[in-house]
Amino acid sequence: MPLVSIPVDRLQRLIGRRLEREELTTALERLGSDVEGYAVMARYRCAACGQLTEALEHEDFNNRCDYCGSDKLSAAGWSEVVRINLLPVRPDTFDAAGLARALAGILGIRTGLPEFEFGASGIVCRVAPGLEAVRPFIACCCARGLKLDEELLRMLMRLQENLHWAPGRDRRRASIGVYNLDAVRPDFSYRPVGPEEVRFVPLFGMPEGMVEATPRDVLERHPKGASYRHLLAGFDRYPLLSDSAGAVLSLPPIINSEATKVTAATRNLFVDVTGPDEGTVGRTLAIIAAVLADLGARVETVAVEYPDGRRTTTPDMAPREATLRPDEACRVLGVTLSPEELAGCLARLRHGATISGGVLRVRSPAYRADLMHDYDLIEDAGIGYGYERVTPRLVPAMTVGRPQPIEETAEVYRRSLTGLGFLETMTLQLTNAEEHLTRLGYPDDLPCVRLENPVRVEGTILRRHLFSGLLSILRVNTTAEMPQHIFEIGDVFEPDGAVETGVRGLRRVGIAMAGPKAGFAEIKAVVEALGHELGIEAGFRAAALPFGIDGRCAEAGTWGVVGEVHPAVLERFGIAQPVAVAELAVLRGE
Repeated sequence: MPLVSIPVDRLQRLIGRRLEREELTTALERLGSDVEGYAVMARYRCAACGQLTEALEHEDFNNRCDYCGSDKLSAAGWSEVVRINLLPVRPDTFDAAGLARALAGILGIRTGLPEFEFGASGIVCRVAPGLEAVRPFIACCCARGLKLDEELLRMLMRLQENLHWAPGRDRRRASIGVYNLDAVRPDFSYRPVGPEEVRFVPLFGMPEGMVEATPRDVLERHPKGASYRHLLAGFDRYPLLSDSAGAVLSLPPIINSEATKVTAATRNLFVDVTGPDEGTVGRTLAIIAAVLADLGARVETVAVEYPDGRRTTTPDMAPREATLRPDEACRVLGVTLSPEELAGCLARLRHGATISGGVLRVRSPAYRADLMHDYDLIEDAGIGYGYERVTPRLVPAMTVGRPQPIEETAEVYRRSLTGLGFLETMTLQLTNAEEHLTRLGYPDDLPCVRLENPVRVEGTILRRHLFSGLLSILRVNTTAEMPQHIFEIGDVFEPDGAVETGVRGLRRVGIAMAGPKAGFAEIKAVVEALGHELGIEAGFRAAALPFGIDGRCAEAGTWGVVGEVHPAVLERFGIAQPVAVAELAVLRGE
């Protein structure tokens, strides 16, 4: 998990009370944050571009601007920071304002459901047809009267990047744009454009002295374009956000325009979030809107009109409602609490809870993206109560545990591949037919375990193999140094009416090699080395794989398959280097 540095003084001002280090550390740990310690953050101003660069005082600093690379830096102050690991499940605590809101509840300073009352801006964002397959959803808000300074501006920029990382999945599920509202002319248009259709100056300009650039130029030459163009790979039209005068605000999810850049002098902001999943987009904007409100801005809603006539008002800050049985909560937590005491525990985690008919009716903030089940509320009640107050008891058992044979064998694979220089990865078991089947050449009707009511478009089936996950990791690391050697040990799933659940889980080892010299001979040598370690004779024979190059793929008996990935498949994934892959059964014959 990434480490973040939160200014202690600003955090305490937002909490509303000064805290000693020990008290602050205890409160953070009770919330679930891993505190690395305290440090001094030094700031340097660049004479070339005027931007601030930050560096921890005890770390090596290369005396270069983070934005333009200039070495003309001068000291611009310092502050004490607390270093904590981000909690991926609590993106609402990724910055000082959100963290202070949560800590104020834990400390009993401000408890219960936070109230947000946003007025209407009167601004409309109209979505044009043609974005359905790219990034069809957008949510927006305005924030007026915000008193920015350099530190607060940096904090908002870090929040943006951290939200890109966690709920945004590196901008794939949500990307955020923050603009100077006074530099644009509402209303706004969110529409598809061709690679050469418009020209604008991207944020911090283009390399090589180019002033204005087309979307194609940005994707090919701008540093952000190189990092994120895979998100638009395969599309011939790209999303564009513009104002009523036709001025470009951004090319989501790549880059904003220079004309809308936010500085410490900016007082009014326009914020948008775009993505393929409306729920993720809405929750991400709710987090940002709550932060801006806590920082003293007057937040206003924006109406979004879709091509089918649907009209939404964003952000939607309506609390999420659920019911909780006190007896079930006490059973899970192992404590005896009255409904009133449970309601008080939930209030410390900023929920609103009332008692009706012996049941807790809980109202939770819209920015809590992690609440999916009653047990999430029970966990919050436990945090509010304090796990340190629960008396630990040993579980009565007459047996001694040991690893399952499949886990012991998997560990042999893990040690062997690590010793061969491979890096272990983990990908999601939920995927979708486009990514998992179509791009790899498998038939769309391949029997898979399909979700009847998926919560997001990226997770509609359980994976049948590990190849798509490995290729997706290589796709987002195309700018990293080559060669790249990765592996994954995980379960794949097949429909099977002969088992009770109708689903059979199989443990597999997936291996991928990317680089100029990656090929059948290289991946075959790795599999043979594993066979030698495990006492398995591979017994290769020619085979055809849907995604492989003819004559460059093979079966290793009942153990698995190896092969080179076809260039057409690599192009669909946005991978420029040759790739060879293998998938092996952890238990041979399974």
